Amino acid sequence: MRAALIAAALGLASWGQARADDFFAVRDQNPLLRGFYLPLPTDVPADAPPRAAAMLLVSNTLNVEHRGEEALLVDGESAVLDLSYDSAFAPGWRYRLSVPLIHDGGGVLDTAIDDWHRLFGFSRGFRPYYAKNRIEYYYSGASAYLDRSANGIGDAAADVGWYPVEDAARTLSLWAGLKAPTGSRASFASDGAWDGAAWANAAWGFGRWRVAAELGVLQPFGDELFEGRAHRTAGFARLAASRSLGTRWTLRAQIDAQSSRVADTELRFIGRSLQLSVGADARVYRRWRLQMGVSEDAAVNTAPDITFFLGIHD
Repeated sequence: MRAALIAAALGLASWGQARADDFFAVRDQNPLLRGFYLPLPTDVPADAPPRAAAMLLVSNTLNVEHRGEEALLVDGESAVLDLSYDSAFAPGWRYRLSVPLIHDGGGVLDTAIDDWHRLFGFSRGFRPYYAKNRIEYYYSGASAYLDRSANGIGDAAADVGWYPVEDAARTLSLWAGLKAPTGSRASFASDGAWDGAAWANAAWGFGRWRVAAELGVLQPFGDELFEGRAHRTAGFARLAASRSLGTRWTLRAQIDAQSSRVADTELRFIGRSLQLSVGADARVYRRWRLQMGVSEDAAVNTAPDITFFLGIHD
């Protein structure tokens, strides 16, 4: 499955114009919360030709928490291939369709991550006390439990955006989206409900620099995963700064944040989250662009320990 995901990410053909993006097309891959709607970043010009894109994200996590009557153990590695297609349908209007393909398993990165922390004197957390390359997703307040490899489709989403402002130096767009419960709740790939979201996207250019921000509201219309405790309004925000190095390369740092999705919890891993992504955007073969980099939990234990990502579009 992992080989198929990598091949698809590298081989997906698309149409459109080659340009550096404002954001990395990444989102928090917390295995317990990924079934709740979190839109992909939006940064395509309103009048851009149709574009297909693929982003492969490989995340490794070992998190153990116990407070009061709550407990969780998240130990595993996931490979998620986010597929999306977007196009204009009227002047100043654009739509996007997206769906993730998900593989969960024990993975292969446990030993390398543990050796890295030990070599540089970083905290190894719980890694010395748990067997390598195993999978177990457990939360005492969830109806799902996963302790074996799983493959499947996640929840599909459709988004629509309006661009009231767009020129060479600045962009403002307003978006709304809807997510359908097409994934499996048993493997934490869905919350078993329809979800909605509304958000604003803005970007500014300053010579070789470009800054972009998103701010939005998330609203599940149900919750069959956490017995209704996640049927609550939440918020999310993104901020990215990019520096062009010429016509081919762009360096970028990005912060992604979410408010708590689960009510009445004291566990950090399902509370508020803060994730930092750093990497590069590169133009290859004239019309294609690659995104590559790494994401970490900027606030410890609020997102996967580490996520490597590689994406392609044109």
